[in-house]
Amino acid sequence: MSTDTAAEPETGSPESPAPLDVTIVFRSDWGVSTGTGVAGGVDAVVEKDERNLPVVRGTVLTGAIREQAFIVAEALDGDSGDKSRRWREFVGALFGSVRRARLVSFSDARFVSFSDGAVGSESKREAVHEVVSLSIDEETGTAKKDHLRLFERARACILRGTVELLNKTLDGRTLHWCADQRKAAELVLSVSALLVRALGSNRSDGDGLCSILIGETGEAGETGGIDKKDTDPKKVIEKAIREIRKRCRGQLEQWSGPAPKAPDAPDFPIDSKADGCSDIPLIGKKDSDHRGGSSGTTFYETDLDIDLTSPVISYDVPFSNELRSLDFLRGTALLPIIHHRLQAAAKKNAGVGAITREIIRDAVVNGDLLVSDATAVVNGVRGMPMPLVLSRPKTEGNDETEGVRVLNRLLAEEPENEIHKPLRTGYVFPAPKSANPSEVLGGMGVPALQGRQSTAHNPVTGAAGTGQLFLARALPAGMRLRATVTMSEKLYERVKNLLSRAFDSRQAFPERLGLWRLSGTYGRAKCRLGEFHQVEVPGLEWDASEPPALWFTSDVVARSPRLGPGGSLKDLYKAFERAGVPLEPIKAEDDSDETCFSAGIRHRRVDSWGAADRRPRATRTVIQAGSVLRVQPADAGSSPEETMRRLARLSVTGVGELTAQGFGRFVVDHPLLREKEFRLTSLKHEDFIADGCAAVKPEGE
Repeated sequence: MSTDTAAEPETGSPESPAPLDVTIVFRSDWGVSTGTGVAGGVDAVVEKDERNLPVVRGTVLTGAIREQAFIVAEALDGDSGDKSRRWREFVGALFGSVRRARLVSFSDARFVSFSDGAVGSESKREAVHEVVSLSIDEETGTAKKDHLRLFERARACILRGTVELLNKTLDGRTLHWCADQRKAAELVLSVSALLVRALGSNRSDGDGLCSILIGETGEAGETGGIDKKDTDPKKVIEKAIREIRKRCRGQLEQWSGPAPKAPDAPDFPIDSKADGCSDIPLIGKKDSDHRGGSSGTTFYETDLDIDLTSPVISYDVPFSNELRSLDFLRGTALLPIIHHRLQAAAKKNAGVGAITREIIRDAVVNGDLLVSDATAVVNGVRGMPMPLVLSRPKTEGNDETEGVRVLNRLLAEEPENEIHKPLRTGYVFPAPKSANPSEVLGGMGVPALQGRQSTAHNPVTGAAGTGQLFLARALPAGMRLRATVTMSEKLYERVKNLLSRAFDSRQAFPERLGLWRLSGTYGRAKCRLGEFHQVEVPGLEWDASEPPALWFTSDVVARSPRLGPGGSLKDLYKAFERAGVPLEPIKAEDDSDETCFSAGIRHRRVDSWGAADRRPRATRTVIQAGSVLRVQPADAGSSPEETMRRLARLSVTGVGELTAQGFGRFVVDHPLLREKEFRLTSLKHEDFIADGCAAVKPEGE
């Protein structure tokens, strides 16, 4: 993960304006708290980045500047009554509302230097220190009993970030900014930033005094300018403030008339009807047999690597005032990224014909483009959901060298002399089998979610809003996740010459993922798509003594007779039958040992959010990833060998509904499930974080 002090520079265009610099100059101690403390230590911890340096989250900046922006809008509209509210409407569009997404996004502001010019790495001073707070009894004038608090404060310093005028909506549609819109947005943001006097907690006590500068600041925003011994940092900063104020006055004097209308999102792809291509996806009659994956269609696939540069919230069911992230990214969130980039590349290439554009447009509904869930990567190995047929001794400790002894209940009987507990959560990271039976066969673990407590503030009183406290748990920055992108041969042959334009395999492209991805604090990631290669369907053999086990690596949406997503085993077998692979549970022999499992199945609720209509989607009940099922052919006319070949082909695309979004993936007869007993090492949180990000720790550590 990058540890640069500011966001990477990006080139601007009419559709994608260049980000504006944000410089925060603190003149006193300050603190933007996480809302949590440390047991036996400080009561309030300051927000820090992966360098263990203080940071002002983008959400805090957005709230502070939004509050002042509406004051600026009121002043610009003037005393015009109800005749003109153009500036208030423009500001409302910039910062969004309950029904409309915002058009600006502030990044986190990261530490650059102390306000006197000393850089943190070169100074002996700590950027964060601890202070003591007392509560005084009004009657006695002495300290109240049990009211001593210890909390962190950051020293006066300079931080830098950026603010972007977004070029895409939440559903991936392009936003176009004209020159007047860009100028109006920069004017409002710059003036609003100058009105902010303090940030963080304890502002009434004199903490958090600051100046916020948006736009070019010259030497004031550069570490090198402040480090010069012959330069007074205070004078440099004051000069930058005067320059921005002068610039804002000039823009106000030059501006005539009301504010422009905020950008509207056009239909995607733009002007698609002009070349004979309708923008409505259609299911092709000739290509309907490709869906389901049981035919002999050739597929191509590659890895999509995702490096989280900020915490990411993968949507899960909200609980009261807590929003907990999933421990993986659903293909539902990744599929639009791939699809929109292919469409955009086709639109920009004049040599692409209408037929190719139609194939790209219809790729998702016709099953030609599929994206799996993205799971954590540890030491280059992609995690697989924990099989629900494994157990471990309840009293056995964890030896870091020997690992944890794991029992496969598909093959092992009920232990008689020890108590076992099932393994139901986390991921397995398989390693190649060794000749030594006692050697570890991989690792197991789950990434720790990073918690952050936030609250909305009353713009009138400045105090916390009533009933607005909430806790967000997110995948931590520094994680790497990996998904699989699959294309049918028909689609691949059409787009293989466009892939270098849509995805440069030599360079990662930035994306915003998950919930609250426009906040600046959450959702930033860098993605890289590898080179496509033809899928080699494995040749699997039927073993009559040990029927194959299906290990589901993603949730399965199985259609029920009542038309909704059912989730029962009967519905699952019907889904396999519709895909051309009729199956049934294995039949137990009269003399068989019934203490071994034939299946390990769990269900869970799946909720999601529609970005286009900003409404929750219908709740689904699915068969949970990690479920395991032993099967045999249900059709007497099908040989076991033919069933294995069909299962192997079907595993490429998945079974059930929504396979394009990563649902229904499974592996057949995985080598790990052929082992009766083996060992796995327990992974720690640090194992999931890339080098250089060790300071990113889960809550409570």
